[in-house]
Amino acid sequence: MMKQFILVATFLLLVKSTNGQTPFITRDSLNINNINASVLLHGDMWWAPNLGIAECGFPSGSGKNIGFASSLWMSGYDDGGTLHIAAQTYRQTGMDYWPGPMYPTDTLTYATSSNWAKFWKVYRTDIQTFLAIGTHTTTNTPASILNWPGKGNTYATGAGGVSLTVSTAMAPFVDLNANGIYEPLFGEYPDFNGDEAIWWVFSDNGPTHTETGGRPLGIEVHVMSYGYKRNTLIDNVVYYDYTIINRSANNYHNFRFTQWADMDLGYYNDDFIGFDTVHRMGIIYNGAVNDGAGVSTSNKYGTQIPIAGVTMISFPGDSGSSIVPAGSFTYYVNSSSSIIGNPTVDTQYNNYMRAKVRNGEHLSNDYQGPGVPCAGYGLGPNVNYIYTGNPGILSGWTECGCNNIPGDRRFIISSNDLTLPAGSVNKLTMALVTTYPDSPNACPGASFDSLFIYTDTAWSVFFNPLPPIPMVVEQLGISGNIISVYPNPAVSTITVTGAGNICKDGFCTIINSMGKKYLVPASMMGLNTEINVENLPQGVYMLQTVDEKSAVYLKFFKEQR
Repeated sequence: MMKQFILVATFLLLVKSTNGQTPFITRDSLNINNINASVLLHGDMWWAPNLGIAECGFPSGSGKNIGFASSLWMSGYDDGGTLHIAAQTYRQTGMDYWPGPMYPTDTLTYATSSNWAKFWKVYRTDIQTFLAIGTHTTTNTPASILNWPGKGNTYATGAGGVSLTVSTAMAPFVDLNANGIYEPLFGEYPDFNGDEAIWWVFSDNGPTHTETGGRPLGIEVHVMSYGYKRNTLIDNVVYYDYTIINRSANNYHNFRFTQWADMDLGYYNDDFIGFDTVHRMGIIYNGAVNDGAGVSTSNKYGTQIPIAGVTMISFPGDSGSSIVPAGSFTYYVNSSSSIIGNPTVDTQYNNYMRAKVRNGEHLSNDYQGPGVPCAGYGLGPNVNYIYTGNPGILSGWTECGCNNIPGDRRFIISSNDLTLPAGSVNKLTMALVTTYPDSPNACPGASFDSLFIYTDTAWSVFFNPLPPIPMVVEQLGISGNIISVYPNPAVSTITVTGAGNICKDGFCTIINSMGKKYLVPASMMGLNTEINVENLPQGVYMLQTVDEKSAVYLKFFKEQR
């Protein structure tokens, strides 16, 4: 009921202005794979503030959700020892973050925020189509590429189509001539991983700073969220790359980056949380074998329940494959009175980011054996992480093993203390990961082992991004020429018409349906290329027809003689 009260209060806030400035409820979704995760402009995501509902659907289109809200929290101390902080939860007390950048100063006006109140979404297929065009114009360039807010782009547009002046580094792009200016009509395009991506920017020193009530940091945050659609484990992952710029004149000490998450797994009030130190991952799993039993809601998984997590793949301080430990993992519950309840002032938000509960008491390992309830404070030695066991191992420190009462949990994953000089730029990456719904995923009987498989995949793909899916066509039109392959099917040779010399040093690269590459002899005949495929096994093949960046291929079938 407490969560419902918060949502009502949030809605009332949204229908009126905040200190005369109306918050933005604009949202979009990263929805290319099995997760449909919404994003919002004020640094929060996974929900619809004006509707008071979760929007982190899994499986996509099922009406069920693995999360309710999440955002980036940050805090640090200036040279005088004064706390500065920024966070966002449910908007019930207003906003710490506002959409838009802070240049040339460390402040963001409402007018600038209004212009930048937009998400820029792009698909890999947009890039492939764009690269297959010989000459780029404002009419044949996709809007997602033409209007991309790269530095210096004269075609960049913001909310409502307003023209933007992008004078500093903003959305990343492929800079073909290395002049630092985004020029889409010269063939430059957005730079991102995945098959779909959304970019946006927000800052913490805008029109209001009322979520925490603390002193603003003067920090600007660029976010790139992206996902892959490959019909593999990676389809259960969504990435969030943060670029964080200290636009203030302050040098911050004991600074912490933190990911906060309210991960309601279906029905919100029967969850447990845990932490995996290896993957720096906060985990949500069900505390009851029947999610939402006896509750009238469509947002429940019943007996087929997933396990989900938020993993911090990249933190400042990491170096290649060597990663630093998380600074802390703590949690709180949906309560206004408990010392592990909802934070209401800046010092309480700050405590949760530093291995403490709301009143400043340090976390402690109070595990006393299976079946003995434990809360992570009050008894035992001080620790930086809570519930670090795997419920699949009965002797581990877990909520399931402690026989806790399931409920509505939020958790906080923090970096170690850092120094953040004025003007510095830091990057970190978070990923949302989930298993498929299954019956053994709840307490008792839950294990994190299957989630670790998906998480290992998320980490692996982050460090080794997947190549684009080839755009496979029967024929292709470029600059007025129709490029095609014949005969199709073929037995001994194929001829590619209208493409000119598409091979190098007398050989072409042919790729079979399993991704294996073959180098086969080729020769030029005017504007056509004749390719010898006689020694290829029977099957479906792809022949690249333009430069590798375009990932456009012609498909043909090889028959046996």
